[in-house]
Amino acid sequence: MDLIFSLIFFLVIYIPYIIFMGIFAMIMWTITTEKIGSKILKTLIIIVILLYGSIIIANFKTETPDNLYTEIKEMNDDQSLIGLSSEEVIKLLGEPKHEYSSGEDKKRYIYSAGEIFKESYWGYSYSHEYYEFYVSFDENDKVENTFIKLIP
Repeated sequence: MDLIFSLIFFLVIYIPYIIFMGIFAMIMWTITTEKIGSKILKTLIIIVILLYGSIIIANFKTETPDNLYTEIKEMNDDQSLIGLSSEEVIKLLGEPKHEYSSGEDKKRYIYSAGEIFKESYWGYSYSHEYYEFYVSFDENDKVENTFIKLIP
């Protein structure tokens, strides 16, 4: 089983290189084949292959979450806060960045949930995505649900 995961991990890391080798193989086949007689048609095929290949490879991005995002995401996925009181949430996460209350004695805490750093596979462009963590309480002041939201 570990061999399968290792193989999948290896393939995922090297996908752009595998695509590049596939594109190179298609171009070489197009150049050397005698099934396509016209040089103009071969040139057009090569141009189309290069165009599609460059679009595919240019869209690969690596995503690196920071430690805060990883911790908050794990809490959200485990739903480990469900049923805790607001005091327990504050003890665990600290004071919220914002606190909202509705007319039905329900409140919501908002915390910073960290960021994800996105970088082009080739390293020429990057961006940050920032997230917030929402903790909603029921009328008994117990955590009802949680979710993470991208800050626009």
